[in-house]
This record gives sequence, structure tokens and C-alpha cells, in this order.
Amino acid sequence: MNENLAPIVLFVYKRPWHTEKTLHFLKQNSLAKNSILYIYADGPKEDDNENTLEQIKSVRSIIRSEAWCKEVIINESDFNNGLAASIRKGVSEVIEKYGKVIVLEDDLVCSKAFLSYMNQALDYYANEESVFSISGYNLPPERMAFPKNYLYDVYVSLRNGSWGWGTWKNRWDKIDWEVKTYPTLLQQPAMQEAFNRGGDDVFEMLKMQQEGKLNIWSIQFTLAHFVHHAVSIVPVVSYVNNIGLDGSGENCSINPIYNNQKLNNKEEIRFLDILYEDKNIINAFYSANCHKKRPLWQKGINFLFRKLGKRPPFVIKKKIYN
Repeated sequence: MNENLAPIVLFVYKRPWHTEKTLHFLKQNSLAKNSILYIYADGPKEDDNENTLEQIKSVRSIIRSEAWCKEVIINESDFNNGLAASIRKGVSEVIEKYGKVIVLEDDLVCSKAFLSYMNQALDYYANEESVFSISGYNLPPERMAFPKNYLYDVYVSLRNGSWGWGTWKNRWDKIDWEVKTYPTLLQQPAMQEAFNRGGDDVFEMLKMQQEGKLNIWSIQFTLAHFVHHAVSIVPVVSYVNNIGLDGSGENCSINPIYNNQKLNNKEEIRFLDILYEDKNIINAFYSANCHKKRPLWQKGINFLFRKLGKRPPFVIKKKIYN
């Protein structure tokens, strides 16, 4: 596997502390010393103040401070592209050369087995054309429970992940960045409902992106999964934690419910050799990604239970399969 490792692409901007954490955890992977790392450093906005310019400067110093991987190739922009445009450009450039890619952002810390898992999964599912992506992140166990008799270390998801992920060129090339299917989706409630099997917020995110209210890239990739009847492979136990849910990111607000306290260090992985939608897992995933509003009093009690380290009692259960 060491001879054909996927390149890693990391996107950074103005968060020195987060960037350094991300790189230190990445370096701890045994495969880091054999991997090529591409770093895309976004540039300043026209109205960035002195403090932000110093943060950008600090980030650019950090990415050069150590040999994080076998080889580090740095691309610095003189101006601000924004995260969505940066990812689209960077992934497209690297995947064109290598045919596959592993992608991180500057607020994602990974376990020591992350690169091993990602490379194994990319190799295992390379010829399974109905698999469009590999995710390194999964929801915390208290947010998404699995059947006790589940035999595998991964599961099939109807929604791709954007917090540590990988894909192949022939899948990436199928993304319709112009979203030509949007008018059809807009007129077909049944299609919207089918699209929302990955979570009741999916179509709304696409709508906001099309209306210019959200500057994101991942929803177009999610749509490509849907249009091509494709799935994502997700680990049962997460290999990644997002440390950027502190209000410092472009698209992430303060939200501790996605925080993974313990990460997966397993390298001997039981992959699914037959891809199927396990109805219990699909239901659990959908329920965990249901964004229906809870009453304030239920939110308060859930908050107290989380503080006490207990499972919140008020969880909105929604199902795809009965």
C-alpha cells in the first residue's frame, strides 16, 4: 500500500492554533512519512484587518515549520478565494495528477490510523463505482447508536462527509458544479423528499447555496451522490474530530454535539463487501441528522444531561424505513 498512497490536500487560511493541531496530529500517522501533502493557503480579503493579516502570516509560518509528511508542496494565494472555490480548485488539481485524494481542512484532528484507514478504503472501493466517497468522520456514539450485532467497521451512508474525506477522479469529475438539475428538483417535492433521505436539511442547503446564501462546495458533491445513486463509506467509530466548532470557521458555528472525545485507532478494518442500505443504520443516521426544532424546555434538559455525561432524553426520532 505504501507504493500507491493517496496524496493529502490540506486547506488553511487564518487559524494558527487549529492549523498547528491539525498538522501535528496528521504527522503522528505512520503513513505520513510516506505521503505527499499539498497545502493550499488562502489569501487575505480586501477588508481584512491587521490582526487577520497577522494570523494569515502565522499560518504560513506554521505550515513551513516542520516536515509534516514525506514531501510538502505549498500553494499560497495572494488573494482570498473562499473555502468553496479553494477546495474545488485544489482537489481538482491534485486529483488530476494522482487519480485519488484525501482531503482535510485546518480544523480537523485525526487519529494515528486515519491515513491507514483512508488509503485502505480508497483501494478497497476503487472499482465499486456506486461508492463516490470515503468519510473519515462519524457522529459521536451518543448521537448515533449502532445495532450490537453489527459486524463491520464501516457502513453505507446516503450522505457524504466533508470533515476528512477522500474520493477518486472518475467520481469527482461527475459533480455538476452548475447544478443543472436544480430547476427539476425545485418543481418536484417527491425528489426533494428522496434527496433528504441523507438528512432533512440537505435540500434546504442546496436551495440556500443556489440562492447565494451559503458559500459551500459539499452540497454539490452530495447531489452527485444522489443523482448517480451512489453512497459514501463511513466508519462506525470516527477517525476525525472537528476542533473548529468554536465559532472560528467560515461555515461552522459553536456546536459541541458533533465532538468526538475518543478517536478510532483501528487499522485492521472489516469492510462491507456487499453494499446495502441497512435500514436500522439509515434510520439512525437520518434521525441524528434531523434538524427539526425542539422546544426550549427540552433543549434545556438535554443540555443538562450532556453536562452530566448522560444521553439526552429528548431525541427526535424520524425514520426512512418502517
